[in-house]
Amino acid sequence: MVQPNKLTMKEQLKLLLRVQEYDSKLLELDMRKSFFPDLLKQLKTGIEQLKKNYKEKSDRLIEVKKEIDFLELELESEEEKLKGSNEKLPNVSTNKEYDAVQLEIQTHQEKIDDAEQKSIVLLDEQSSLEKEVSDLETNLKDTVAKNKSRIKEIEKNSVEIDDIIVKIQLERDKIASKISKPLLNKYRQIRRGKQGVAVVSIVDRACGGCRQALPPQRIQEIRAGKLTICENCGRIIVELETLDD
Repeated sequence: MVQPNKLTMKEQLKLLLRVQEYDSKLLELDMRKSFFPDLLKQLKTGIEQLKKNYKEKSDRLIEVKKEIDFLELELESEEEKLKGSNEKLPNVSTNKEYDAVQLEIQTHQEKIDDAEQKSIVLLDEQSSLEKEVSDLETNLKDTVAKNKSRIKEIEKNSVEIDDIIVKIQLERDKIASKISKPLLNKYRQIRRGKQGVAVVSIVDRACGGCRQALPPQRIQEIRAGKLTICENCGRIIVELETLDD
């Protein structure tokens, strides 16, 4: 392996540009991966929410059917009692007995009316719930199939990106090992405060990072391969053409 102190500054700056390219790729891959957890959570939450809604509606539908069955039994019972009270009415012999039987009839009839009214409401709810449950079941099946496929795809992409990151990191570290530690440390320090861009080229006789015009003397120093830091933005400035000389 070529030792850092055997390379000229121009050679090291050329390598530093490659390191920055790798670091930019790594940053881009990390950013892509950073969206995966939220996407996976949204997809899984979508399934769980539909399952929850489906269960709530299904449970309520079961309860409604039980309440309807109970009301039907209550209705049959009250109708039997009403029939019995009506049959007793012709056989009463006193006004007191007559009033008592009439009260029974009225009470049974009120209970029948109440049960019938509740049944009507519950039957309407049952009809509505049956449609909701059917729609939710279809939606749940479709969503589970679609989301699980998407989850599998994201997890596969995540593994693929991890493999790419490992490969790029190895190549990046191999190149970085040829650069002197002071220069590499300076690069890392600048990069942290400059959104990942520590090395820029000359653009129209100005710093490619901040567009600050460069004096002719500074441009000559950059072309000669001297380590040059922009006085305005603090980035390392190079000239790409001369690095290939």
